[in-house]
Amino acid sequence: MKAWRFYSFGDMRLDDIPSPKVKPGWLVCKVRRVQPSITDAQRAMGVATMGAEKMREIIEKQAPVQLLGHEMSAEVIEVGDGVEGFQVGDIVCTTGHASCGTCYWCATGRDSWCKKKLHVGITTPGAFAEEILIPVSAVVKVSPKLDDASIVCLQPLSTTVAAIRDAKLSPGQTIAITGQGVMGLYMLQAVRMFGAKAVFVTDIRDEALELSKKFHADEIINSKKDDPVEKIMDLTNGEGVDTVFECAGGNLSDGLAGDKTLKDAFKFAKHGGSIVQVAALVGDAKIDTSILRDKGLKWIFTEGHGKQTLDIGASWVTSGRVDVKSIITHETKGLENLPLAFEITRNKEKFKATNPCQVVLED
Repeated sequence: MKAWRFYSFGDMRLDDIPSPKVKPGWLVCKVRRVQPSITDAQRAMGVATMGAEKMREIIEKQAPVQLLGHEMSAEVIEVGDGVEGFQVGDIVCTTGHASCGTCYWCATGRDSWCKKKLHVGITTPGAFAEEILIPVSAVVKVSPKLDDASIVCLQPLSTTVAAIRDAKLSPGQTIAITGQGVMGLYMLQAVRMFGAKAVFVTDIRDEALELSKKFHADEIINSKKDDPVEKIMDLTNGEGVDTVFECAGGNLSDGLAGDKTLKDAFKFAKHGGSIVQVAALVGDAKIDTSILRDKGLKWIFTEGHGKQTLDIGASWVTSGRVDVKSIITHETKGLENLPLAFEITRNKEKFKATNPCQVVLED
């Protein structure tokens, strides 16, 4: 089969390699559609982010090596011994990790914190290939009502579900969402379902803010034109919002907001409010922690996502409560065009993209 392999950071080549052989407890799946996450786009270039150091270690020891690719739709083509509940022809996606099932965290139902888990695309090969060998514990069977484009979005959507769960929202709250990329737009739709009184969103890209209108944000703030802190404090009569979902922070070189949106969030969260960290901040953030103490703020990092949150997200999409299709702005056909998908995903503002660019392998 053909698969993309890393020779070093920034050096990814499409190679012919042996097709995977099924083994007990695992599935072999034909990849139908896949997209690089923004985290994948950063990892591929060696940017410091989640999993980058582990990836560096693997490249140094094993290159050339098949890495990355966990947002996918795939079809089961072989079922390993001992696997129950799956058969050839099932359409599946992955949670992104396979927990061990036996450690303390797995035994207490918190498998996202499993210390022995395999990370799809890092410690086991990912989906930037024609076929993928994947442990059944990392796989979720999806409804035949969903198309491939929507299925690819379920893994990142499950992070939204986890953030909603950990925020412990109650009806009638005022909500702010920093960033209207894919995660921010998912979040906008989700908080609507949970009875938000008002939702204020911020971004710097007109194309993203246009989608915010489609999903009925109460106030849409272009941070290039207006100060989001002044605007939100004015909208709330100086009180601030109950909960902020921070979906914009991250590495400036990849078009993210650094720690600016987080600092803004601390300012327009009300006393006793919460900031839920959805964006993947990595490394140092220069924060005056006195504001957290003075306002009694709760800065929440989500526990993580897994099969349960992915299943919930899938039900939202299947029922039409969350629209992921409208957010997909770019796609390309053929595994050979994966580098283009990476380029678009890494430079969303340049390409006027919202969702990562999807790669179609099977129509």
